[in-house]
Amino acid sequence: MALVQLPATALYSHPFLARLWKKVHLSCSPFCRRPAIRRLYTQPTTVLRVLLRHAPYNFIALGCAEGLKESLLLRKLPKPTLLLTADTCLFMAKIAARKLPARAKIARQIDLTSASSISRILTPPTSHSKTKAPRPVRLITLFGVLPNLDPLPLLRCLAKNMGRKDLLLFSTNLAPGKNGRKGALCVLPQYDNPLTHRWLQAVALRTRPRLSLGSIHFGVYPDTTQSSLSRIEARWVVENKPTHTLFSSRRPTLHQVESWIQTSGLTRIHQWIDPKGEEGVWLTTRKA
Repeated sequence: MALVQLPATALYSHPFLARLWKKVHLSCSPFCRRPAIRRLYTQPTTVLRVLLRHAPYNFIALGCAEGLKESLLLRKLPKPTLLLTADTCLFMAKIAARKLPARAKIARQIDLTSASSISRILTPPTSHSKTKAPRPVRLITLFGVLPNLDPLPLLRCLAKNMGRKDLLLFSTNLAPGKNGRKGALCVLPQYDNPLTHRWLQAVALRTRPRLSLGSIHFGVYPDTTQSSLSRIEARWVVENKPTHTLFSSRRPTLHQVESWIQTSGLTRIHQWIDPKGEEGVWLTTRKA
C-alpha cells in the first residue's frame, strides 16, 4: 500500500509550525552554518546587474519564508519598483515584505503545488489604459523550495507563466558527487536530528484525521516519480509499519537539475555551485 504523503503546505500551515521550522533552519541549515552557502545568494548579483541594466524591475519571491536568502541578494541589487512576497504561510510572507527593500510591497499566500495559485501570483493585472507601457522585467526567485515539491511540474508551471524577458533564479539542495543515493546518505544527519524531530512531531499532532500513535524514522528512498532521484523522507511509523510520509526532500545530482531545466522549457544563463557540491543556484529564462 502506498504511503500517504502529507502536502507540503501542512508543514508550515500554522505560525507555531513556522516558528519551529525557523528554529530548525537557524540551527541545522548549511545556509546558516556555512559562509560558502550564503555566498551562493550574493554571487548572482554581478550577472543580474548586467542583465537588469539599471532598468525598473519587479521582484517576486516565491516560497520566501522570512526572506533571509532574498535579503542577501537584494543588498547588492538596485531597489525593485515592486516587491511581491509569496509563501505557504502568509505570516512569514508579511515578515519578508517588511524586511526586504522596494518602492511598493505586496504579501500573498501561495500554494506552489497548485498551477492556478501560481498563475494568480504571476499573471500581471489587465491594464485598461489605451497606451500600453512596457512591462518591467520580473526577477522571480525560488529559494530552498524545489527539493520539497515535485520539481518538474513546478518548473514547467513557472516557465509557462513567465514573460519573454523574465528571469527565474532558483536554488536546490544537491546530492554531492555523481551517485545520488550515496550523496543523500552523506547529508542525512542535516535532517535526522532532535530539532527536526520536534518540528515534525508537531506537524503529526496537527494532522487531521488524527494519526495513530507512532514515531518518526528518517531514510533515503527513490522518488516516486523519478526512481533515479534520491529522496530523504521522514516517515510516520506505527507498529513497525510506515503509514505516512511527513516530510521529503529530494537531493538531485547536478546532471539531474540540468535535465529538469531543459525539460521544463527553461534555458540556463548561469549557475553557482557550493564547493562541497551540496547546494546550487541557477539563473534561467524562458525558452524562446
